[in-house]
Amino acid sequence: MAMVTEMRLPGGGGEPGTRFNYRGMHRYLITLLGHPSCSSIADRETVIPTLDILRGSCRAHGFEVYAYCFLPDRLALLVRGKEEDADMKVFLSDFRTASGSAFLQRTGKRLWSKKYQERVLRKTEVTRSIAEEIFRLPVKAGLASATDAYMFQGSFVIAAAPPPPARRGPLRIRAGKNFRKSSRT
Repeated sequence: MAMVTEMRLPGGGGEPGTRFNYRGMHRYLITLLGHPSCSSIADRETVIPTLDILRGSCRAHGFEVYAYCFLPDRLALLVRGKEEDADMKVFLSDFRTASGSAFLQRTGKRLWSKKYQERVLRKTEVTRSIAEEIFRLPVKAGLASATDAYMFQGSFVIAAAPPPPARRGPLRIRAGKNFRKSSRT
């Protein structure tokens, strides 16, 4: 069962007290926390199938991934809806369910914690800058000496970012900061 979380819009944005509905061409910084039973989500056997599922969820729900970073305990995503009816909650639920089921079938363990963090980016925030912050996460965590040295990060959109990993090539990953907490049950 999913717990619906909505953000109140302060003054403006329609009627006073209007709730943000997570639909449209908005950008989101999302962190999915790995389940405690999962020792690490940053390994090739987890990342490759999870990225395939992420690509499918993006196509099905009209989203683009500007940056992703698989760290041992979490996945950081910078995504944007491509259409007015793109629903982040439905997209994220579909991705979490499909990737979690595939992981459970393969390992017998849960992939994601029930809670995750998300933040809607302001119009004044530069997508490229947020993506670069995500790409610096492995360096900050001591997992790589440089942003281009980490193999479990990339982008489906940004040309200068490391390409999504091929089945045999190295994977690249990056993550973000300043998240707003949400939860799913």
